[in-house]
Amino acid sequence: MNVIITGCGLIAGRWARGLAADPRVTVTALADPDASAARRLAREHALGGVAVFGSLQAALAQLAGPAQPQAVVNLTPAGLHAATTRTALEGGLHVLTEKPLAFTLAEAAPLVALARERGLVLAVMSNRGSDSRFLAFRDAVRAAGPGPYTATVETLVHLPSPGFRGRLPYPAVQDLAVHAFDQARQLITVPARMVACFESPLPRPGGHCSLAVAHVGFADGSLLAFTGGFTGPGLRTSPDGHWRVEFTDGQACRWDGQQEVTLTSPSGLCTTRELEVASDGHGPRITQMIDALHGGPPPPDPLGSIAILDAALRSARAAAPATVPPEEW
Repeated sequence: MNVIITGCGLIAGRWARGLAADPRVTVTALADPDASAARRLAREHALGGVAVFGSLQAALAQLAGPAQPQAVVNLTPAGLHAATTRTALEGGLHVLTEKPLAFTLAEAAPLVALARERGLVLAVMSNRGSDSRFLAFRDAVRAAGPGPYTATVETLVHLPSPGFRGRLPYPAVQDLAVHAFDQARQLITVPARMVACFESPLPRPGGHCSLAVAHVGFADGSLLAFTGGFTGPGLRTSPDGHWRVEFTDGQACRWDGQQEVTLTSPSGLCTTRELEVASDGHGPRITQMIDALHGGPPPPDPLGSIAILDAALRSARAAAPATVPPEEW
């Protein structure tokens, strides 16, 4: 199956490696308004004979014959995800996209509906929500006891160069919290009901450094308390976050975002074990997306996480809690 990569920034290297490792797909074109970024990606990943275009629209208008694409890999800046995905779907192409699908349900739900209507695959990257280490932590939590859970996560990332994040009004929520929302949806399976969110800029260069807090309430009484943002190196955590979950009986389960899971009994006795799986990030997720293109299991519905993100952004703008719509999209 022929694919176009649109958006040739830093994340494109991970995708190029994952796509090149799978013989079922062939990259036939690169699209980016920055031709030097496209040429660099081609040079670094043995794509020297691949056509380069300034936009996805230009690529779709000119590619034909053996180079005719069947799918688009959407790696554009986050604010362009929804429009780029719509262009591809309306052109009859499957879409594999970086997260988030969109920032609002009003944008995202019609894209999911359009893909279903046309029989197209629409798959959204969830490299942290579906990472093997986080899933092992989730399993440890569930084995320790049922919900409701009180979960906290800190995700603090040092990112000297802002890239597209400098153009986002709420970079900590729009680029980091969405990972935590994906993870929480793995841990807490009932619908979210309410989000209270606040984000503050930090006095650091780049225009992207900020700190956000978001409290997400779920239908069973579970609570997620997210703290995260782009900060200096002194506050840095694992990119997957430092997670703590407490149960109603006083037990707790903690993950350091790397290889250690610690269970604490109600009396305070701690037991720590090493996870037997390693972080696997993008690679297996890309393979699962390609599987879906070839008749494999359909990708997960992304709208639950988008609904929480939507409410978080509404809350941040209004400085007041926001409700999460019922799952009737």
